[in-house]
Amino acid sequence: MLKLVANFKTSEGRSQTWSFDNPTTTKSSTEIEDLLDRLSNVKLFEKDGALLFNTVDGANYVETTETEIFKKKA
Repeated sequence: MLKLVANFKTSEGRSQTWSFDNPTTTKSSTEIEDLLDRLSNVKLFEKDGALLFNTVDGANYVETTETEIFKKKA
């Protein structure tokens, strides 16, 4: 499975992570950064008085491989 994992800083300077499953990979890094900046500008997400996605810090594509070890029959 492929995920877009974005790292943000809260208004208190702490790290905050957000991920999106199965992203389109055709956008450039500049387009992705612009979209994540727009998300940080909305200022919708707050916890204990701190804005959770205050500034975008970076983003990565993360791919995980799932390997079945066993599966019990019903």
